[in-house]
Amino acid sequence: MPKFKTHAPAWADFANVAVENLHIHHGLRTPYSDNTKNKMEPVSELDELFARFGGNENNAQFGSVLDAPSRYVPARQLMMAVRLAAAFGGSDTYVKSTHCGALTVIGDIPLEDLALVKETLKRALPHAGWQVVSPDMTDGGLSRTAQDRFGTAIADHIDRIEPVLILQARGVSLPRHSLAIASPILPLPPISRDIVTFYMSVGQHADQIPDRTALRNALPNDDDLSELSTLDVCAALRAPTPRLALGRLDAMIDREAKATGPRLQDFSGETPAIVAARRIVDDLLLWKQGKAGWDEISRSLLLYGPPGTGKTFLARAIGNSAGIAVVNAGFADWQAKGHLGNMLAAMKASFAEARRLAPAALIIDEFDAVGSRSDTDRHAMNYRLQVINSFLGEMDSIAREEGVIVIGTCNHPERIDPALLRAGRLDLKVRVPLPDADAILGILRHHLREDIADGELQILSHLAVGRSAADIDAAIRAARSDARHQRALLSIEMLHEQMGIDITGADDKILWRVAVHEAGHAVVGKALGLGAIDSITVTNSGGQIHRRNVTNENLLSDIEAEITYGLAGRAAERLILGEISAGAGGPAQSDLATATQLAIEIETTLGLGVEGLVWHAKPQIVHLQTPAVRDRVRQRLTRAEQRAEDLLAQHRETLEALARELVGKRSLRTRDVDHLLRGIALQTNAPTVPPCAKTDHQNPM
Repeated sequence: MPKFKTHAPAWADFANVAVENLHIHHGLRTPYSDNTKNKMEPVSELDELFARFGGNENNAQFGSVLDAPSRYVPARQLMMAVRLAAAFGGSDTYVKSTHCGALTVIGDIPLEDLALVKETLKRALPHAGWQVVSPDMTDGGLSRTAQDRFGTAIADHIDRIEPVLILQARGVSLPRHSLAIASPILPLPPISRDIVTFYMSVGQHADQIPDRTALRNALPNDDDLSELSTLDVCAALRAPTPRLALGRLDAMIDREAKATGPRLQDFSGETPAIVAARRIVDDLLLWKQGKAGWDEISRSLLLYGPPGTGKTFLARAIGNSAGIAVVNAGFADWQAKGHLGNMLAAMKASFAEARRLAPAALIIDEFDAVGSRSDTDRHAMNYRLQVINSFLGEMDSIAREEGVIVIGTCNHPERIDPALLRAGRLDLKVRVPLPDADAILGILRHHLREDIADGELQILSHLAVGRSAADIDAAIRAARSDARHQRALLSIEMLHEQMGIDITGADDKILWRVAVHEAGHAVVGKALGLGAIDSITVTNSGGQIHRRNVTNENLLSDIEAEITYGLAGRAAERLILGEISAGAGGPAQSDLATATQLAIEIETTLGLGVEGLVWHAKPQIVHLQTPAVRDRVRQRLTRAEQRAEDLLAQHRETLEALARELVGKRSLRTRDVDHLLRGIALQTNAPTVPPCAKTDHQNPM
C-alpha cells in the first residue's frame, strides 16, 4: 500500500483498507493481511479460495511470471473505492455508520456511477448489517416512479433498527424526515489530484512512481479533473507508463473543455455579470462539496441586455464551470411545438429534463417572451394568462427542490410579468452590456490563441470595442474562411477587415469628440456626487457610460443636478472643441431628450416649477401648447448646460486626461475612472447613501 511522505489525505489509511479488500475479493491478497485484520468483516471462503489459486504469490509456485496477473482489480472499482473512502473521510465515520439506528447518506452520485457504487461498497467496504437504499434505474436512467419508490423504501427501512445506508443519486431528493435524522450528507467527492494520485499509486503504475508528490503536482488542477467521469479517468490512465497516462489525461481534459463549450476561465474582467456568474459557480461548488446548503445560495439569475452581448454564452459557461449538466430551452422552442397544449407540455418537459439531470442549469432564452398579465394589449390575453400561470407554477416547483438553477436571458426585462421578477423566482437580475476591451480580449484568446500573437490580440481588443460578442464571433468565422480560400495563415489584417476596423486614422477626429463628450459626463457626475462610474466605452459611432445612481430626496436640486449631468457632454464639446455636435440629441433615450423630460416634469407633474401645486396628465402636450412652459424648460436647460461648462472649466486638465485615456483604451472601468477623477472635489452636498440602481447614457455621435 502507498505511503505518502507529504500531503497525505486524511482518508489515505482508510482507502488502503478498502483497496486491500478489493484485492482480497479479486484474489490478489491473502485474507490475513495486517492491513485488514480486525478492521473489516471476515473474508468469505470463496475469497480465500480465490486468494489461494489466483493470487500473485501462488503464481511463483508454478515457476512462471506472467506479463499480466491472472486476476486483477477492475479499474473503475478501484477508482470508486478510493472515492468512497474519501467520502467517509476515515474509519471513524464508517464505523459510526454501521451502528444500530445509524442513517448515513452518500449524496451527489452521478446516475452512471450508481450501480458501480453499490457493487464497490459490497466488495471494498462490506457490512452485512447495512440496509442499502437506492433509487430504481431503468435503461441507465431513473425509472418513472424512482422518486416515489425511493421515499417509500427509506420510510420502510427507518421502521427497523438496522443501520441504513442511503445512496442519493443526482436528480433524486431526500424525504424531509430523512434529512432531519440523517448525519451530515457525505457527498461522493469529484475526482481530484489526491484521488488520482492515490489511484495510480495502488494500481498498475504503483512500481513506476518514485515521487508521489511530484506526480500530484504534475496532474491537472482539481477543477478540470472534477469535470471528468469515472470512466473518462480510468480510460485515460489505462496506459503503460505514468508519463503517457498524464498526457492522455491532459488531452481528455482539453477535448472535454472544447466539447462542453465555454467556461468562466474564458472570460476576463470584473463586469457585474461576470462577477455574479463567478459567485454562483463558487456557491454551487461549495454546495456540491456539502459546505453550503441549497437554501444558502442564489439559485436563479436573469441576464438581460442588448442582442449579441453573449448572455447565453455566459449562461452556458456558468453550468460548465460548475461541473453540472446544462439544459437549453426557450419560449421560441416551446411555442414551435404547436398549440397551447403542446407548448405547455414542451415547457414541462424542459423542467423535467433539468430535474432528471440534476445538478443542472436550466437556461431559458427569450425569457421576456413569457409576457405580462398587466399588458394593455388584450389580444390573445387568455393564451398569455395560461402560459404565465403555468410558467409561474414550474418556477415555484423547481425552486422548492435541490439541484437545478434557472438562468434566463432576454433583451427586454420590462416586458416580464412582475411576479416572475421577484426574489425567490429570479434572485439576481444583472445587465450584460456590450463587452469592453477586457471581455473582448477573453473572447479573442478563446478563439485565436493558437493563431495570433497575444500582443496583437490585446491591441485588437481595444480596436474592437463597441462590437457585440456575436459580431466578433461572426468576424472570426469570416476571417477563417478568408484564410482557407486564400490558402494562407489567418492574419490580423483579415480580422481588421471582417470587423470593419480602420487603422488609417481617418476617424481619429470623431473618436476624440466622442471621448471628450463621455469624459464630460464622468467629470460632472463626479463633481456633483451622482454615483460611481462602472464603465465608459467609446467608438467611432458613439459612446456609452454606465453610472450607479445614489438615492436622494428628489429635491429640486437633485433633479437639476441630473439635468446638468445629461448636458455635460455637449458642454465638454463646446469647451474643448469650440463647437458642439448633434451627439447629445436624437432618439428618446438620448441625453437631450432625458434632460428635457426632467425639465418638463419639474414644471408640469412634480410640483416644483413656477406654478407650484399643479399636475398635468399630459405634460408633453402642455409643453408643446404653452409658450410660458416652453420658455421655462429652455431656461432650465440653458442654465444647466452653463453650470456643466463651468464645472468642466475648473477641471479641464482632468477632462482632457480622461478623454485621452479613452481614445487609447476605448473602454475604462470603475477603478481606472476613479483613479483619473481622484482630484475632483464635490461641488454640492452630495448624498452618501450606498448606490442602488444604474443609469446608462448612450450617445450616438
